[in-house]
Amino acid sequence: MDRPLATLDFQHHVQQAGVPDAVTDIDMAKVRACIHCGLCLPKCPTFRILRHEGDSPRGRVWQIKEANLGLVGFDDPRFQTHIYQCFNCRACETACPSGVQFGAIMEMARAHTPPQNRRDRLVRALLLNGLLPHRGRLVAAGVAFRTMQALRIPAVLRRTGLWRVLPLGKFAAFPPPVDRGPLRGALPEVMPAQGTRRARVGLLSGCIQDQLFRSTNRRTALALAANGCEVVIPREQLCCGALASHAGEAATAARLAAQTLDVFQRAGVEAVVVNAAGCGSNMKEYDLQLRSDPTLRPAGEAFSRTVRDASEFLASLAPLRAPRRGLRLRVAYQDPCHLLHGQRISQQPRQMLAAIPGVQLVEMKEADWCCGSAGVYNLTHPEIAEAALAWKVTNIVESGAELVVSANPGCIMQIAMGLQRAGHDIPVVHVMDLLGWAYGDEGAAPRLIEARFTG
Repeated sequence: MDRPLATLDFQHHVQQAGVPDAVTDIDMAKVRACIHCGLCLPKCPTFRILRHEGDSPRGRVWQIKEANLGLVGFDDPRFQTHIYQCFNCRACETACPSGVQFGAIMEMARAHTPPQNRRDRLVRALLLNGLLPHRGRLVAAGVAFRTMQALRIPAVLRRTGLWRVLPLGKFAAFPPPVDRGPLRGALPEVMPAQGTRRARVGLLSGCIQDQLFRSTNRRTALALAANGCEVVIPREQLCCGALASHAGEAATAARLAAQTLDVFQRAGVEAVVVNAAGCGSNMKEYDLQLRSDPTLRPAGEAFSRTVRDASEFLASLAPLRAPRRGLRLRVAYQDPCHLLHGQRISQQPRQMLAAIPGVQLVEMKEADWCCGSAGVYNLTHPEIAEAALAWKVTNIVESGAELVVSANPGCIMQIAMGLQRAGHDIPVVHVMDLLGWAYGDEGAAPRLIEARFTG
């Protein structure tokens, strides 16, 4: 087990030095690692949809080289289009024989590249910079969302068809099937280990995750505690900066990374457990985001080594404590891009599902392809995102699964919305939801799941 994080007064450093400078340089050594072999093309969703070399990984790398040489401007509309049409799903990294860090390259390039259009500017201003870094605004947005559900507005939107013309109407009309009831109070700051304590870990509660999927956080903490972990959930934490980082908002991402470092350093934990794939991938690369600050970079590198996905960490504690209940269901697992391609984690979530008696795991076709959520991509490029979602819905239905499980809130919201719109009553939940219910969490499960529990 790793030692607790080394002591460093991040808060004092940030107050003295100010917000860390945005990392806007492009590491051309990473760019030049691409040999343009083309093995990434068959795994690139935007190349599959658009059939344009400029919308392939090697095509984008070539354009970044040209922009760095001044042969094309970072503000050239054509360059902007190809850079921002990328899902940044990082499937090309898994396919690449040269180990190109395409995700890091893309974030560096986007930090140089102005927003593509008005929609992109609005998402950055309202969501990435206006909402996620501010606790009060996040809480207000969460209250508004739950009030809308309590008033049965989604049903009205579906019945009248108004969701088709309203901004974000499809997300309002087809919300995910978990956490539809009133939000419970804040999670305890410390959840004690059950039985002999095996580790003291921190849990990232997140921003959107904390407002829309707080019960998933509770079930994650329950699964950890059931397996001998003392779980610390610092109340001062907020957003880890993942969505800002993926979109190229480097200054916001760096500031949020520094705040997250400070919070978990003061918690004195051995590992930081994350149940959102995009957040975990981002936090495992804090050394890249903070590399312009000579004080924070080594701290970011040390911190990144302590970050673990929830299923990754629980798998390291094997054998797991036997769940109290079994579940007779055919379950398909959808690989989140930033878990599979960003963190190289594939088997551990499936091991969590296999630990629940009665679960029949069925593999869907192209489980490793992006669902189209991709951070804020389904907001900034909804037409292309819809094409990816259509593949996913088709593959899920053809698999014969009764339940879909994933490990990222964005994937869960996107796939749940797609299945409901297509008229399929197939719930979509988090791996930790299913495990937490099996360990005895009393939170409301979708009716199909509740009816199939045994024991």
